[in-house]
Amino acid sequence: MNLKLTNSTYSHWCRGFIVTLLVLLGSTSLAQDVEVSVDRSELARGETLVFTIRVFDQRQGMQLDLAPLTDNFDVLGTRTSSQIRSVNSAVEAWTDYIITLFPLNEGELTIPALTINNATTEPIAINVVNEGPRSNQSSEELYLEIEVNKDSVYVQEQLLFTVRLFYTINGIRNPQFTELEMPDTVIQPIGSPNQYEKLIDGERYGVYEKRYVIFPQSSGTLKLPDILFRGEVTDGSSNFVFRNLNTRRVTAFIEGIDIDIKARPLSTQNSRFWLPVAGLTLEEEWSSDLSNLQIGDTLTRTITMVADGLDGAVLPPFGTTEIEGVNLYPDPATIERTFVDGSIVGTRIEITSVVPTGSGIVEIPEISIPWWNIDTDQLEATVVPATRLTIATVGGVVPAEQTIASTENLDELLAAVPVVDQDMIDAQAEAEFIEVNAAWLNYSIILAFLLVAVSVYKLVIAPNNREISAYINDLKEQLAAKYSPQNNERVAFRQLRAACRGNDLILLRSTLIRWCDHFVSGRSVISMEDLLQQRQAPELHQHVLQIQSFLFNSNSTEKSAENFDSRALISLIFKLRKQKLREIQVVRHQQQFALPPLYKTS
Repeated sequence: MNLKLTNSTYSHWCRGFIVTLLVLLGSTSLAQDVEVSVDRSELARGETLVFTIRVFDQRQGMQLDLAPLTDNFDVLGTRTSSQIRSVNSAVEAWTDYIITLFPLNEGELTIPALTINNATTEPIAINVVNEGPRSNQSSEELYLEIEVNKDSVYVQEQLLFTVRLFYTINGIRNPQFTELEMPDTVIQPIGSPNQYEKLIDGERYGVYEKRYVIFPQSSGTLKLPDILFRGEVTDGSSNFVFRNLNTRRVTAFIEGIDIDIKARPLSTQNSRFWLPVAGLTLEEEWSSDLSNLQIGDTLTRTITMVADGLDGAVLPPFGTTEIEGVNLYPDPATIERTFVDGSIVGTRIEITSVVPTGSGIVEIPEISIPWWNIDTDQLEATVVPATRLTIATVGGVVPAEQTIASTENLDELLAAVPVVDQDMIDAQAEAEFIEVNAAWLNYSIILAFLLVAVSVYKLVIAPNNREISAYINDLKEQLAAKYSPQNNERVAFRQLRAACRGNDLILLRSTLIRWCDHFVSGRSVISMEDLLQQRQAPELHQHVLQIQSFLFNSNSTEKSAENFDSRALISLIFKLRKQKLREIQVVRHQQQFALPPLYKTS
């Protein structure tokens, strides 16, 4: 067979070969655009590692999706670093995305593959081992301690749990601890965190202490979780509006412990009360003497239960609901909770009004509350003894509403309609109001006000007229300086926004320079060249170049202003300003909850 290759066929074949070769080369180039690395492949539980993503020839608008990392790691912080290198006239540029990761589990973990710039990174395996309490700082600078009051408790008995952070680093702020979340438990914090100093082996430590009371609701093994502390340390601050603080992350870790939760003893299985406490008291108090009671008298009986080791909300009701010979009117119970020496103390107060309805002897039954003494491991009971009331009849005494004797028929008295006329109403109204002529009082008040005003002018204002005028002028100058665009970012932004709405590029240039002088930190901005040299907002470079080009071209300034897209510029300014203000708000919030410095500096 003879093949004849024409010019058109040859050209078509070459074109296809070149396109295929370019695609293959492009794919190879993309595959080499991204590199990943870690600072170490084995670390202890509680430590952090640094994961670096190096992107060569970074394209504009690239974003990193770090969501796949959150399955096995906590992302503590991110930062970027850009570099340019020239070797033998070959220029190479790259950007490092440096990510601080905290492993959430022990054992073999994998940093998953990430898709960046159409390239997929290689997964990285690391090994996390348990070496006990750890910190990413020296143990002499930062470490954790946990403490429980018992290794074994009964169901619903209080377990006191304390977490302490010891530190010698100044400027720790935004402290965060692992939240206690355990199934079948009731957890209550004991007050606010305590902060104090402690001398250990001659070294002064600051201590940040959090205390909890835990009530397990089921028997078995209660696993107290591992505690992780995370915070930030700053090396200084600035009074400038848009200045960021330099911070670094600090962490500390301590392994959790297991607590044995014992079931209720067999002797209490059939009891309607289960109160595992260190002590329980009952106190009874009557509002009046019980030796001279009559039908219709009202007594107030107050019974107070105090339990050392339980919340007042779980203490059971104990008052009697019905007693023959008296009517009972109970008030809602008063529930209280306090902490004494770190232990919870619950109080339940029941108040009942007692009204005898018949004469004779009335027996108030005793109240017996069984409870389990956790110190002696025995069942005990607290008793309020029975009370006997002797109720007398009301002999020869009539009710207070009928203290006036009458021989008339009672039904006729009650059926009579009371007589009330208009004269009686007018007389009552005149008796309640006293008419006073207040005209002279109004004149006196006006005269007194005028005398005070004249006295103030003669004695204070007139002798010090020059000083007052100077003070007012000084205030005016201070206000003018405060709200000048050179000193006030908000005023400068307002002028820039107004300039964007107009067609004056010269005014737009000056207002943009003035606002950027507030926005850019670390250097002064007095010209458009300064704006092109700053790297905090490279998005502005395109607009700066356009303004310069329009101002110095051969066309008129008015025509250039019409071609300039001022809406895009003001939208970008809005975005940059909103981002900076949000960062400032976050910094202020973190400073508000920062730990105080261990050593005070002058």
